[in-house]
Amino acid sequence: MKRHKTVPVPAPTLLVLAPALALLAATGCTGQPPPADLSDADKLARVEEMVEEVERRFPEVEAVSVEDVGRLLETGSVVLVDARAPREREVSWIPGSITSEEFEQDPGRYSDLTVVAYCTIGHRSSEYAERQNEQGRRVLNLRGSLLSWAHAGGPIVGPDGPTHRLHVYGETWNLAPARYETTW
Repeated sequence: MKRHKTVPVPAPTLLVLAPALALLAATGCTGQPPPADLSDADKLARVEEMVEEVERRFPEVEAVSVEDVGRLLETGSVVLVDARAPREREVSWIPGSITSEEFEQDPGRYSDLTVVAYCTIGHRSSEYAERQNEQGRRVLNLRGSLLSWAHAGGPIVGPDGPTHRLHVYGETWNLAPARYETTW
């Protein structure tokens, strides 16, 4: 049996690496099977694990479920804010959502509505909601964001209308149901 040499890592290096290692662990880089090999049920379970980590990181950000957002959409009392990068939004988005830039141009326009931010899994939209809340604007986070929305069967549109294409940010987040074509 071949043995690997253990090399001590200086303490200052560990301090620099600790945040990166914590992020890898928090986002699902744990040596588990690649997402492509998972069933939809296993993907949804992985999404839930990642969402719970997001909620631990952002305890002050109020989250709203996909089901609750669906009810708010039915009554017209919500605006969804897509907190993803433009290259992600070019692929697909939740119908009727606006960009974070559009929201920030005139946040007062939406003062009578429930404002809900989303991204791929909820980390970036939680960061966005946190920043907006610090500025006195009440913004909630869509729990599980686009991945939970897709698993719940919520509609997604792209430049040509309804689509099953989804930008999932990176391989770690490639947890959309099998009916979706994913990119990152």
